[in-house]
Amino acid sequence: MVPAIYFDGRSTHTTRVDAWRDENVLRWRCANDAQEWSAPWTAIEPSARVTGVPFTLHLEDGAHLQIDHDALPADWFPRHHLIERMVDWLERRWMAALAGIVVVVVSLLGLFEYGLPWAADRIATHMPASVENAIGKQSLAALEGRLLMPTTLPSDRQSHLQSVFRHFVDGVQGAPNVRLGFYQAKATGANAFALPGGTIVFTDELAEAVPDDAAFIAVIAHELGHQAGHHMLRQVLRSSGVFIVAGLLMGDVTSMGGVAAGIPMFLVDSHYSRGFEENADGFAFRALASQGIDPEAFVHAMQALERAHPELKGQELRYAASHPLTAERIARAHAASLQFQAAKATVDARPGR
Repeated sequence: MVPAIYFDGRSTHTTRVDAWRDENVLRWRCANDAQEWSAPWTAIEPSARVTGVPFTLHLEDGAHLQIDHDALPADWFPRHHLIERMVDWLERRWMAALAGIVVVVVSLLGLFEYGLPWAADRIATHMPASVENAIGKQSLAALEGRLLMPTTLPSDRQSHLQSVFRHFVDGVQGAPNVRLGFYQAKATGANAFALPGGTIVFTDELAEAVPDDAAFIAVIAHELGHQAGHHMLRQVLRSSGVFIVAGLLMGDVTSMGGVAAGIPMFLVDSHYSRGFEENADGFAFRALASQGIDPEAFVHAMQALERAHPELKGQELRYAASHPLTAERIARAHAASLQFQAAKATVDARPGR
């Protein structure tokens, strides 16, 4: 016999009983008198096994029996809730619990390192252009009047750079549809960044810092690479995904609205991943070379940025806080320049040239 508590399903009254199995019938009787009840075994629905929680045997008439978790005989319902029984078995073993913690931690690391970036990239590449354009317009509107002020560049300088910009972009095969906007940005200084939807922001300070049109185009080519790869949108989605998952795990989703509201500041303050930077640099080197511009112009642009930010000399220079100036990037630009010069020399050496 197994001690149990009987609920008749009609009141909150409880009765302590002793229960036992009589072939295909469950029987139980009051521990204090001879009153006895029974129910067909096939009409009983047992609850799942949960460590520390009493079993509940549900009866057809709405009544039920509660039996202590460890008191239920193992052979009473051997084929019910097999998965829950396995979980219960695992929960009783500390090695299994420790392994479970390791699995959870590794899974979360994999989710943040690979799962979220993969999902964000798929979403970004399939997002309608109208949505991306709307994000870019709203972000630009939030920046204008705060970090971005009306340009003070002379109109002839603007016209010249716009002409150089359009001529270059039109010559880049597969270039996205982009537009160039000049702004004064004393808070960030020499700066350039790409917004979702095709806007490239170029500050007056950077326009004054670049030594020539080739260096100007080198910066444009790099930002064009970010636009072509939807890097800004992908980066925003990746970071937003981290906040959302963290909020769900911790049960705090009240701040999720702040993610969207903070996108404009994210566009200025965030760091691109190393992969995005390398991808944009590679795009820029190929685009420059395709129009006969030596990728060494990229180095000149980086050096101009360094001169425009003397306070960061000797540190990892950043413009838009998202474009780290590293020795590796300079080295890649030099390597691309050597390849460009070698290819040019080969073409020049052909007969008839």
